[in-house]
Amino acid sequence: MKKLSFVIFPALVLAVLVSCGGPKVSQAECEPVVNDLFKNLTEGKSTEEIEKLNSLRPSLAPMLLKECMSGKYELSCLKSAKDIQALAVCKK
Repeated sequence: MKKLSFVIFPALVLAVLVSCGGPKVSQAECEPVVNDLFKNLTEGKSTEEIEKLNSLRPSLAPMLLKECMSGKYELSCLKSAKDIQALAVCKK
């Protein structure tokens, strides 16, 4: 039983440390980036496409904000992305 606890406890501590990493980029840094991203995505689009994107914004914005805060994306690249495909290039 003691040997088992010596194996389980370190694994549990490691799992907690990994899952509690917290955000790598602050929300204050990411909010303007996400806003600029939406602005870029609507540039040069038809009114219908803009309306569709604006209807999706309430569900997309929190997800994009969370991804931005994860630190997995280059902020300057996200800020200048012109389409959804460009987001894949921004990943570090």
